[in-house]
Amino acid sequence: MVTHYFRNPEEALRRAKAAGRQPGCWYGGITLPSGKKGWAIYRGGKEVERYAVM
Repeated sequence: MVTHYFRNPEEALRRAKAAGRQPGCWYGGITLPSGKKGWAIYRGGKEVERYAVM
């Protein structure tokens, strides 16, 4: 799993939406263990990427 960090939440959401458009993928909002917000990309029911806001 790969985690991408962004300072701008709009940029993180834009990238997550783009990644979620790939065939067989979707995205959803998450809260990381540190309490930070972000989005996760799922493929085949498993989390493959995270887009987190610093």
